[in-house]
Amino acid sequence: MEERIIDDEYGRGIRLKKTKDGYVDVTDELAEDTDSDTEELVDEVAFAFPDLETDETDEDLIGLTPEEVEKKLQQREQKAAERRAKGAKFCEEGEKALAEAKYADAKKAFTKAMKFISRNEESEKEVEFASRCQMGLCKALSENFENPDALLEEYVERGVENFEYDVGYETLETLRKDHKELFKQRYEAIVAEETPLKESVEVKQQKRREYLKSRMIRAIIAFFIALLPVIGFGIATAVVGMKNYSTPDDRYVMPTIVLGAVTFVFFIVFIVFANKLINAFRLKYKNEKLEATDEGERLVYLRAMKELYEFLLEIPTSEKANAEENEESVANEN
Repeated sequence: MEERIIDDEYGRGIRLKKTKDGYVDVTDELAEDTDSDTEELVDEVAFAFPDLETDETDEDLIGLTPEEVEKKLQQREQKAAERRAKGAKFCEEGEKALAEAKYADAKKAFTKAMKFISRNEESEKEVEFASRCQMGLCKALSENFENPDALLEEYVERGVENFEYDVGYETLETLRKDHKELFKQRYEAIVAEETPLKESVEVKQQKRREYLKSRMIRAIIAFFIALLPVIGFGIATAVVGMKNYSTPDDRYVMPTIVLGAVTFVFFIVFIVFANKLINAFRLKYKNEKLEATDEGERLVYLRAMKELYEFLLEIPTSEKANAEENEESVANEN
């Protein structure tokens, strides 16, 4: 019996039937039922076309029979259940440690439980298990939310994006709903500390900027003053030294040695002033970095924590505003 594969772009089923007379009857499954009693059907071949708009391709299930597909899915669910059961044991250990206020032990237990979360699976059971692990770790890190800063300190350098990924959407929404007032109080405290600290840091930074600017000018002038004799005596040494090859006696040997020695001395002086210029540049660059001082480092930390709390409270981040303000301040002062 001849078979022909029909590629139906609409993703519907097409049935081919061979009659006893050798003809092939084609039936569209979407068409209306018709009276097919006129001929007796002998052989039947069915082609099932997937619904392209709803079916998702799973490479592991391609080419399998319905029975094999069902068996494969059952095996997957069984392995996922076993994985979650192993993680649940660590969750139970963590929850017990939390009840006893042993936060270090709870952190270790929930960290181990987090390793059993599957980021590729989105079933209801998986989401519930992931939320349990993530919320437990949040409680352990924050000492049951008595110290909310401890929950966020790890992400001061890693950023908001990593915090959102690690915590998970479900846990994040729970944190925002159940601990909004706590986060708001801590946010307001950070803002209250940041404002006067920012003014203090900027005033001191501006004073250092003015001093370093004058130091830079002096260092540049001294650099070129020290460079000129090196160039001058260096050229003189070369010119006199070349004359040693044009005269039969050694009358230019001693002058060459003396000029060379003077050039070397001025070169040492030049290195000293060049080093001062390099240090002036280094200090000027360092002064523009807030992390260079203890107060500036504290300000950077507060700004990072502020951004994290703004994310938790869904407040538009102030990071961009701070960056633009700093750039504008530097531009005006220079």
